[in-house]
Amino acid sequence: MNGPSQFPASEKQRLISEERCRRQPVDVILERMHLRKGDVVLDLGAGVGYLSLPMADAGATVIALDLQQEMLDALRERDGGSERIELVRAELPSIPLPDASADRAVLLNVFHEVEDKQKLADEIGRVLRKNGRLTIIDWQAKRTEHGPPMHERVPMERASSFFPFMTVESSYNDEEHYHLELRRR
Repeated sequence: MNGPSQFPASEKQRLISEERCRRQPVDVILERMHLRKGDVVLDLGAGVGYLSLPMADAGATVIALDLQQEMLDALRERDGGSERIELVRAELPSIPLPDASADRAVLLNVFHEVEDKQKLADEIGRVLRKNGRLTIIDWQAKRTEHGPPMHERVPMERASSFFPFMTVESSYNDEEHYHLELRRR
């Protein structure tokens, strides 16, 4: 059996489409995150920077990780060639960064794509500082017009169970997605 599907770089324009902006408005995501200026944020599976760029605009220090070089190149291009966002090519669940190096990690429509979710959780725990935060936004475990196959979706209640070292601070049930905000104990 093959592992979970990965969003194809050949369809990267869908990641910044008007339709996505309606379904997952960045301003709503940022408001729920309570992002602080100066936070070091890991955007895990950053793609073309749908959230990386607005977080950097809000004053965060962003490190964008993605397996696909084509996605990272597109992110850099969307940012006008600026080097304000650090780009790291990496395959989750591994996070090639030092221990306690981030204030927050973000998984936007990515958690379902990672086969070894427990290893990813352990890696996030390793790189987050004390009281570090984690944002998980992923597909509801129900049939929706868009999204991954049903068998890959992780229900909201189950997603937080991979992070026993964290407390759920807030959760949101949107039509197609859920949004969890967790804090490291």
